[in-house]
Amino acid sequence: MWKTHHCYMGVTFSGVGAVLTFFLDSMPLHFPINITFTRCTFREGAAVQFVGGVEASDSTGVLIRVSQTVMRSSVVAFIRALPQRCDIAITEVDAVQSSAVQLPHTRINILSVVLLQNVLLSASTLLVSNVRAHSTKRDAYGLYSTGTLLLVGGSSLYVRYCSFDGYMHLLYVHRLIVRDHSVFALLNNTMASGTSLLYQKHGLGVSDHSVLRVVGNSGSLSYAIFADDSWTVQQSSWLDWRDNEVGVGAMLHEIEFTSFAMDGSSVVTLTGCKMGWIGLSVSPLSQADAGYRFFAGCLTVAGRVLTTAAELELNGITNVTTVAVCGECTRDGDCFAPLTTAVIDCRCQCAAGGHGDVCVPAPVPAGPPPPPSPPPPPVPPPVPPVGECLSDMVYPEVVQAVGSGLSWLCYRNVTFSGGGMSLTVLVGAMTGDVANVTFDGCTWRDGAVLLLLGNAHAAVGSLNIVVTGNTFSDALLSPEGVFPPHTNITISGNRFTVTRLILRPGLGLDSPSCVAMNVLAISNDSAVVLSSNVFQSVTTSSSAIHIVLFELRVSWHSVFAVMGNTFHMAGGNGTLMYLKGSRNSPSLSVLNNSAVVIRGNVVTRPVQYFILFRRALGVESHSAVVFQGNEMQGSSVVFISGKSFNLYYNSWLHLSGNLCRVSPLRAFAFFYHRVNLRDSTVSVSGNQFIFGTDTPTVLRISTGPNEPTNGAIVAACNTVYGDEEAKYSIPSVYNAIILTCNDPCILATSCFPAYTTTASSDGCACTCAEGGHGDACLPVAVPEPPSTDGADLCVRDVRVDVEVNAGFGTSVACYVG
Repeated sequence: MWKTHHCYMGVTFSGVGAVLTFFLDSMPLHFPINITFTRCTFREGAAVQFVGGVEASDSTGVLIRVSQTVMRSSVVAFIRALPQRCDIAITEVDAVQSSAVQLPHTRINILSVVLLQNVLLSASTLLVSNVRAHSTKRDAYGLYSTGTLLLVGGSSLYVRYCSFDGYMHLLYVHRLIVRDHSVFALLNNTMASGTSLLYQKHGLGVSDHSVLRVVGNSGSLSYAIFADDSWTVQQSSWLDWRDNEVGVGAMLHEIEFTSFAMDGSSVVTLTGCKMGWIGLSVSPLSQADAGYRFFAGCLTVAGRVLTTAAELELNGITNVTTVAVCGECTRDGDCFAPLTTAVIDCRCQCAAGGHGDVCVPAPVPAGPPPPPSPPPPPVPPPVPPVGECLSDMVYPEVVQAVGSGLSWLCYRNVTFSGGGMSLTVLVGAMTGDVANVTFDGCTWRDGAVLLLLGNAHAAVGSLNIVVTGNTFSDALLSPEGVFPPHTNITISGNRFTVTRLILRPGLGLDSPSCVAMNVLAISNDSAVVLSSNVFQSVTTSSSAIHIVLFELRVSWHSVFAVMGNTFHMAGGNGTLMYLKGSRNSPSLSVLNNSAVVIRGNVVTRPVQYFILFRRALGVESHSAVVFQGNEMQGSSVVFISGKSFNLYYNSWLHLSGNLCRVSPLRAFAFFYHRVNLRDSTVSVSGNQFIFGTDTPTVLRISTGPNEPTNGAIVAACNTVYGDEEAKYSIPSVYNAIILTCNDPCILATSCFPAYTTTASSDGCACTCAEGGHGDACLPVAVPEPPSTDGADLCVRDVRVDVEVNAGFGTSVACYVG
């Protein structure tokens, strides 16, 4: 430790015990310290760690270089307060993380290239540049900062020109404090996929003429920045978020109750970014002091360029003080204004103490130039003219977005294949009184993805999307986003087969799925119908339809329907429909004369759940959820809600006419928390249970409501073995009405009460009031499934080891192989 120079060139460090530790405070810091690693290899748990002290010791200067290095499941670690005047650079590293690294005296399993543990930088620079990293573990972080990362005294931390593939976050930081003329910067990095560039867990502060930059990064991400706790920006500081491209994600996501405080002397710049279905998931400046400046504009969201304050607000970008214009630059919006004298030809002219291209207050570390650009991808064929289809071809394996300025897209008998094949339809960029999108008879395989990316503000009068007769073999369909009014999406007559997890950038899937998205929202006379499809999985824990992050939202005279489909799900623990939701959003919202209808589907093998709502459900204002006429084999629960179910204002939950050939183990319908009723009805009737070791529980509600109940729960003629009545587990506070098959029908067991004037003399047939539709007088017409004539609905290449009744809900019965 008393040496001033340590040089390692071409050395291989291998194995868990190969940990080289430098205790920097034990070195002769009154002399310049030089530590270099060049063309070395670290593998199989090897590590190098640099350990500081409780405070930043004075030093003449410490230079640390790790360059042209290969890392295989290894890590470079910096721990505690490093000496003042450190100059650290980790550059040109080729890294693969396939297993975690355990450092001595820590309890952290590290799946990262760089670890920062309670690091303090004082009058120092730390550069991570030109790192190319791949992780085979999906929960890995490129850089991982535990404890507090503190930059003071004109320090700078830069991560630039890096490429991370397979990582969840580029940089995960527990707590970040940047103060006293310091700079934190993520510049020009790429992530093939993942959750975020910057994930902040426990507070972030930028103060006293400091800068936080997230600029020029790209990747298919859920968010550029994920804020899990409060932010504070004050004392003439700057947040510079420009020119990032995050695929289908948002620029910033804040969880509920996260505060974002900014004083009147600080600035935020958000320009030139390309985002997915929303700009900011939560407005960040709701607690800003008077005098703050927020420059935003020239942003592209779901293919639409936002140029006005009104357009920005519609995409969650509010409290903007200046709408930036594309191609124009200003001193306050494009430079660190306190150290900028002027802007000439969009170049910042720095005052004394300003550094780099935007005049930041701390030195910009020198490093290697950016790596060469990858070769250009194959050129896809041009979009066909209106009325014609791109037909009978093999599409090149590309990542492509289509739809800009168009009203017509049609693909017929086209093959899309490969993990690098992703076709995104930018609904928000389409135009016209009527926009039509058709995929007819196409083949998607080997990891290909079709993303139908909605945008509520698309300049179309109406939108029709048809996906029919397609084959998805280990491929993914994603109808995602908030769609414009008068949208009709028909997904019919397709075959979906999954044998493995198919990843889509920006979508945090953790199990194999056929149709998956972060969010799906329709409103104003819209419809999404999945009908006459065949879903087949040969893996366990899979799902057919999966909403991963937010909610299924159906509102204002709209309908979401799943009808006449056939499900062959292996393993016994799959979930056909998994609606996850989040802490900030329910799993399902059905509002204002709308309906969700799940009818006439056939499940040929046991599953864990038919439909799982992980979070709360809200059905309100003359709306209905109907689960009717489905046939299934064994399950744990058919219809399960993990949180509270709010059924409000003349709404209806109707579970009727379903056939369970093997009784569910726990319950047919299970509400794990309470059911809150306001002038609404839960109806469970006419369900049949053929076989089971015990008498099944039809309806189980765990707890009573947390508000007065003035609705009704009605159960009627739910039978076991054709005659015996099933059981119920319902708290007495609900005053449930239990009817046998010998009792006369009542209106609520067959008809939607809000839109039914009378029932027939036997009470089982409905006469609809104005606004009621169909046999049950639903608030919206449910489209009829298209004919299956000519469609390939054959069951193919599966092992059937249970009794299957063919023909239920479909006119075709076909078995091949």
